[in-house]
Amino acid sequence: MNEAAIRAAIARLTAAPAAGVFEPTPGGSPEPMSPVERLAARVCARQWRRSRVDPQTLADIRAKIAAAIEAGAPLEFAVPFGGYKGALQPSAPELDWAEVFWIGHLRRYAETVAGHHAAGVLFSLSYFHGVLGDINGVPPGDQDRYVAGLRALLARFSDALIAFRLVDLSTQFGGAAGAVAAIDSRFREMRAALADGASVPPLAVHSAARNLARDVSEAVPTAEEIEASALRCAAMESLEERRCFNKYGPRIQITHIRGASLSLHLGSCATSIMQPWVGTGVLESDGQGQWRPRILNGRIAGIDGHLAVRHPLEEVSPALRCVPLRNGGVPG
Repeated sequence: MNEAAIRAAIARLTAAPAAGVFEPTPGGSPEPMSPVERLAARVCARQWRRSRVDPQTLADIRAKIAAAIEAGAPLEFAVPFGGYKGALQPSAPELDWAEVFWIGHLRRYAETVAGHHAAGVLFSLSYFHGVLGDINGVPPGDQDRYVAGLRALLARFSDALIAFRLVDLSTQFGGAAGAVAAIDSRFREMRAALADGASVPPLAVHSAARNLARDVSEAVPTAEEIEASALRCAAMESLEERRCFNKYGPRIQITHIRGASLSLHLGSCATSIMQPWVGTGVLESDGQGQWRPRILNGRIAGIDGHLAVRHPLEEVSPALRCVPLRNGGVPG
């Protein structure tokens, strides 16, 4: 184990961003590009994407870029996420290195964009606060701890030109109780559709089985419990208020799942696509003395050891006081 290389990687990954350091414009372009096209090329750059941008999504991105340029406003990205740590991940309910890798990756992505847009870049991470007990059994206090740690992490990676913020969509319903009522209403509509022959997508069922909070001593959830959880999550995601905030308003939606409409499919870090809040961050050896960040399912990540580390983020979460190490593996 090259301990010096590991500590150097941690120092790099936890360092405060250098303000005003942006990727230069590549030279040799055969034709001059308009400001909209130049910015769209950065937003959709292949090095960050995990799937192609379809024509409808590209038109949507260009329109939102043009509106931001005309208004002199930051180019805003919407990042819908769970707002909790997956109950079966080792650090739950606290965040771990997965979130550090994720937000650092988005920050580096934004640096390639902000150098071409003077008003800067804003990431709005949207979630529902106080509804998870109704969806997958996560206690409210667990979500509070996760959100507090994430807020501190986002502050670390924000500055005057590139900023991250948390947006609680429950406020659009007057609070958690109103959001739960709206989800319940949509859930009943969807359950009625199931009685008419509809089905819950297998991916949603798999996700619900992974994310249902339960004590290790409790019985494995039944198929009916898993399906109900999947359906409640789908009900939440289908709410018009959520869709309007994330994709139908002025924001460019970012997703880490292939196939979402009007969404830019990015990696969650340079090596992974797993959603960070239901994954665990590890440093993985490349076999040549270097260590790269990867996000995996912490229950089956094949972690080979841990190293205690010191860095500016160590008080954000107990899980950040040591880093899991892996000697090699498979894509996340």
